[in-house]
Amino acid sequence: MEQMERTKVLTSEIAGLLSDVRENISVSRKLLQDGPKVPSTRETVRLVIPEIGFFTWFVAGNLYHGDSLFAALHGMEVEDLAAGVAVEDLLGRMGKSDQPQVAHGLFQAIKTGERCYLEYSTYPGGTQRKVVLTGCCLRNELGLASFFCGIVVEKKAALVLDGSEPFKAYCDAALSLARERGNLLAARYLKSALNSVPEKAEHV
Repeated sequence: MEQMERTKVLTSEIAGLLSDVRENISVSRKLLQDGPKVPSTRETVRLVIPEIGFFTWFVAGNLYHGDSLFAALHGMEVEDLAAGVAVEDLLGRMGKSDQPQVAHGLFQAIKTGERCYLEYSTYPGGTQRKVVLTGCCLRNELGLASFFCGIVVEKKAALVLDGSEPFKAYCDAALSLARERGNLLAARYLKSALNSVPEKAEHV
């Protein structure tokens, strides 16, 4: 029970950090839009930051916790995720054809400790949402699977541009904020999420 409460607090803290990052990004975008346009012959690449959801899976207790975006993408209630839902419930929200490969991917990630990158569809409210999940499983001092943490985004063509690294940029910003505030535990899990991002993930 104590472990569950710690997980809830951690999830809440990280969700707050991500919310602050989103707000900072919005302010930065507004300043860039309002600023004077400087002519340049250099080719530039816009960095697009998608909305990113954060989740933590307490493996031993089979409890998934996630923020509001994770809830929205999977048709779940934030209150239910705060209490924790079973992975079977999560899989049941995915398209039937996606369930076997996602279950296998999660199992392999837990077994090997390697990061995973999964794509699947959900249907909250009858609308298809294409989701990208990336994460890895942390182990405790005994070497046993402890927490599986990572991020999710909705896969949209409008959010992806050549040369951008939205996952890394977002996690970097949240990690810096966590360190500035001295939130070492949140920083640890954000760093884990950052390390789980593939170096050259392809998005369409």
